[in-house]
Amino acid sequence: MNIAMTGGTGFLGTHLTGVLTRQGHHVYILSRNAGKTEQKNITYVQWLTEDAAPEQDLPHIDVWVNLAGKSIFGRWNEKTKQQILSSRIDATREVRRLIHRQAEKPKALIQASAVGIYGTDLEKTFTEDSPTSDEDFLSHTSHLWEREGQTIEAMGIRTVYARFGVMLGEKGALPLMILPYKLLAGGTIGTGNQWLSWIHVEDAAQLILYAIETDSISGPVNVTAPNPVEMKQFGKTIARVVHRPHWLPVPEFFLSKALGEMSLLIVKGQRALPKKAITSGFRFTFSDLEFALSQLLTDRKAV
Repeated sequence: MNIAMTGGTGFLGTHLTGVLTRQGHHVYILSRNAGKTEQKNITYVQWLTEDAAPEQDLPHIDVWVNLAGKSIFGRWNEKTKQQILSSRIDATREVRRLIHRQAEKPKALIQASAVGIYGTDLEKTFTEDSPTSDEDFLSHTSHLWEREGQTIEAMGIRTVYARFGVMLGEKGALPLMILPYKLLAGGTIGTGNQWLSWIHVEDAAQLILYAIETDSISGPVNVTAPNPVEMKQFGKTIARVVHRPHWLPVPEFFLSKALGEMSLLIVKGQRALPKKAITSGFRFTFSDLEFALSQLLTDRKAV
């Protein structure tokens, strides 16, 4: 298949491109910096720049994967939050424009989202059947992001809203989370009772491939491992894997001061389960946190 991907040079996009090309699919990566040397089954296409005309450079596309958006890592201010939101909305609107220009519509769209759409809670369990929220910046952003995707779904295109949990890999959140342990200062963050819905980046990529190839899957899909953990368990597991102490608590107010509003990613959370992936038959390679961290950290990919 011909698969167009936005955000293809990012953390997940790089892993997913490898998964797709190994399956024999041709990936067209839309990028503001498309001057990269083409590789087997990979073509870079300029987009979202003044002189870009991606509709002229793309062949018929069978599936779109829309992962584009400014990173959420870093201290948020009003300007940063606007960039996080607008980058996702603008990219999705451009995808819609490009799909509209195609003579033959794609058979599917994989639209990125996040489990943050459910809001935060210490006790509830969220599946794809759970109501969404609009209680904070992340839930609001995810809500608007999916709403833009619905305008593409309205064209009669099978649309999957990939609601990502915290992705573990050599980039993203994990290097930041293990840094205190490397400095012998690791410990429970906040109360430690907040839930972390995590997923190994390779399972995330494989689940997207599975959604592409499984016509019966549509609507929201929680891209999370089947065994979320409380933050205190997550920290203790890191300590065990990297052979460092877990002893120095990190108060919630300290993180709020250091990270601002972004701290809600760490000091709050939600227990999200991948009900749709499990019931449809997807098999996770990394369903156990300790196994996932051992694969990542002992191979020194994220250390």
